[in-house]
Amino acid sequence: METAAVEGAFASVIGGTPAATVFAREVRTRTAADPRVRKLSELLNTTDDPHAAIIRAHLTEISAAVRSQKLGEVAQEFDQIHSIHRALAVGSVDRIIPASELRPYLIDAIGRGLARDLNPVGCQKSAWPVSCGDGRVSGRAS
Repeated sequence: METAAVEGAFASVIGGTPAATVFAREVRTRTAADPRVRKLSELLNTTDDPHAAIIRAHLTEISAAVRSQKLGEVAQEFDQIHSIHRALAVGSVDRIIPASELRPYLIDAIGRGLARDLNPVGCQKSAWPVSCGDGRVSGRAS
């Protein structure tokens, strides 16, 4: 089997944004570690009751904005790690093809596949159907 990918494709089952949702614990950890969130959390833990509601509301607002930012960071990291170039490097993809070369590549790949199927290893290519010498027959008479 041969695998190819069009330039710009990604090599993950899910994209970065859904992956960031899957890695919710990482997003929560990064959000809690953010200096803006930490500062407001510490302030909330050390303030008297009259100001707690205001700080809590501000913490909720900042936490939502920081969480959104961290989701984006995790998504981007996931997409960078699961790039098509990495898939090529680890052997998950055989080649990367520019979109402009996709049609000629597919035509050639189909031709190579047909040639391989019609002329199995060890078979003579001169007669139809092809005799393989071990009782196998490849191809059909026209």
